[in-house]
Amino acid sequence: MNSILNPNGRCRHSFLILFVVVWCVFDNVIAESELIDADPQSWMTQLSDDRRLSELSIPGTHNSGALFEPLKGTAACQNMTIAQQLNAGVRFFDIRCRHENDKFTIYHGPVFQKQTYDGIQKTASEYLDKYPREIILFSVKQEHSPRNISRQFADTMRTYIDNKKTLYHTENNIPRLKEVRGKIVLLRRFPATESFGIDATNWGHGGAHQSRDLFIQDRFEPASAENKWGLIKKTFQYSSHPDKDNLLFLNFTSGYVKNVLGIPNIHKISAPINNELIKYLDESRQTQLGCVITDFMTPELSQAIYQHNFIKENK
Repeated sequence: MNSILNPNGRCRHSFLILFVVVWCVFDNVIAESELIDADPQSWMTQLSDDRRLSELSIPGTHNSGALFEPLKGTAACQNMTIAQQLNAGVRFFDIRCRHENDKFTIYHGPVFQKQTYDGIQKTASEYLDKYPREIILFSVKQEHSPRNISRQFADTMRTYIDNKKTLYHTENNIPRLKEVRGKIVLLRRFPATESFGIDATNWGHGGAHQSRDLFIQDRFEPASAENKWGLIKKTFQYSSHPDKDNLLFLNFTSGYVKNVLGIPNIHKISAPINNELIKYLDESRQTQLGCVITDFMTPELSQAIYQHNFIKENK
């Protein structure tokens, strides 16, 4: 008689099912226990000093200061202030500056964001005073047209740095954490006669672009959210290659599509992409995602990114 139908067979079959269920639960508990419950305000503190910035998973925001817009979906890219983003664990900031009166004001395209670079720098400086083992990355880019200026954009940026020399790391390299604790690491997206900061002037928007120190995915006007998600996933996969440890990956999940009138809609990309991103991060065991730079960052999404620094990868 078939052993599955006799009492001993049924017992063995039931035991096998129970064993499989228990093992799956146990394996999930082990996976959960591998994660350190890192504080979003100081998650970098727990990382080894010898790790490079390029070896991390870093939450970032696209157009970090863009909170205001004249028409819904056209200019605002975040709901949280810079201070709120820092407290949520964000460490990469995309700062767009209009050069006027030899100072920087924060814009997204032609839309003034009611902030100044002085204010953002002050927020970052005070945060690093409170959490001196954290590190902040500023990607600085010129936005909109300059007005009432007597010098170049780079000269004004240099003035900000010279006035806060101990605050900035301006070497053109990807540092180890021990070299930049308590500092702002500058990525320079503007030309300068004297090189300073990580050179990000050779920036591509075609889907993927690689320079000496950076790999950038920043297709901001994709055909669809599905097309954009495909580029994001490919960049994640590429960043996991062991020979890419010295490249800092900037994976922009942001973008927009235009309606029939040519008006951009940011939410048409950010809403589905952020949903896919949360699911992907929940399932992935990858520890080196690079800078994951989003529109409408949330504390939950930021945590889902930085927790990948504390996952033990399956071997």
